[in-house]
Amino acid sequence: MIDKNSSRRAFISATVASFAWLIVGDRATAAPANLAGRPCKAKGRERKVNGVTFVCRNAKGKLVWRRKPGQAAAKIVAVRVLESSALDLGSTKVVDVPAPNGGTVGVVLTRTSAGITALRVNCTHQGFPVGRVGAVLECELHGSQFNPETGAVINGPAARPLTRYDASETNGGIYVTVTTN
Repeated sequence: MIDKNSSRRAFISATVASFAWLIVGDRATAAPANLAGRPCKAKGRERKVNGVTFVCRNAKGKLVWRRKPGQAAAKIVAVRVLESSALDLGSTKVVDVPAPNGGTVGVVLTRTSAGITALRVNCTHQGFPVGRVGAVLECELHGSQFNPETGAVINGPAARPLTRYDASETNGGIYVTVTTN
């Protein structure tokens, strides 16, 4: 004889499980993309998720997952930012370059007789953008001036040169290489 209560329970639990699967999908069993800060059970245990190794460590009296040190590898991306014909000798252009870790980086490109120079667009004094004014790159906020060929400081208040990136020209295009640190 069939027990009506157990078959009813089985039907309800199967229905609830199906409904939960419709909402959550297969994500319920998938490992989280980032374990950092989540609780763990055994100190020293390692777990690898998407190529990143996490270690169970004691933090503030609780066991949590932490990224294993020494795992950060520099990402290098060379991106075509301009056509070669768009940058004349002695001229400067500001372009946005996609960064390897997401977002964009503003870069000032200058064509010189020695080649192409790529410098970060942000002033090293307070991060405001620089622009070409005459023969120099000048900060719009405080007036720091930089050499467009080298990024060296000509007039302060900035004390450090502009960050320099690798730039190359091949196949009719200008490429800028941005790395993460």
